[in-house]
Amino acid sequence: MTFADLIVRIKKQPIGFACLMICLLSGGWLYFRSGEIDARQEEYRAKSEQAAKFISNVGIAKNLPEQVAELQAVSKEMDGRLVRAGQLAVNLQYFYKLEAENEVKLLDVRQNPVPKNTKTLYTGIPYNVNIQGPYKNVMAFLQRLEKGKHFCRINGASFTKTGGTTGDGTMTLALSLDLLGQP
Repeated sequence: MTFADLIVRIKKQPIGFACLMICLLSGGWLYFRSGEIDARQEEYRAKSEQAAKFISNVGIAKNLPEQVAELQAVSKEMDGRLVRAGQLAVNLQYFYKLEAENEVKLLDVRQNPVPKNTKTLYTGIPYNVNIQGPYKNVMAFLQRLEKGKHFCRINGASFTKTGGTTGDGTMTLALSLDLLGQP
């Protein structure tokens, strides 16, 4: 078949030739763009996920002012419960108040040095506390300490029965504890 024969066939069936050309061009275009389809689908998926996050954030953000106010109130309350390591007299007064409320005898209370290499905003201020009194009052002191004004972590406790054979139930409690505070 020569080029002249081809021209004759095209002239006899111009619609068929046009359809053939359209199919060949469409197939070539589809072949060259097939790699782009996956990339476009991945881009669509990523944008859909991002849009879903935006919609979720907008839905959550409607309560944002109330949540910020609540967080500020809780932060202020927590700040009021912290111990300042430099305020030794105020800190010791807390233990003396607990002593008076629970009718126990405070034998010794010492604030130990705060570690210098702490890189956190809050740290435990260490204390050694020794009290003496009836078992019921000592336990009340311990409970008030745990549920008191300041955040408390008891690291060690040692109960000792004192008073010999008199049977009065006097106990001595030696505590090693940390109060949450700022150095």
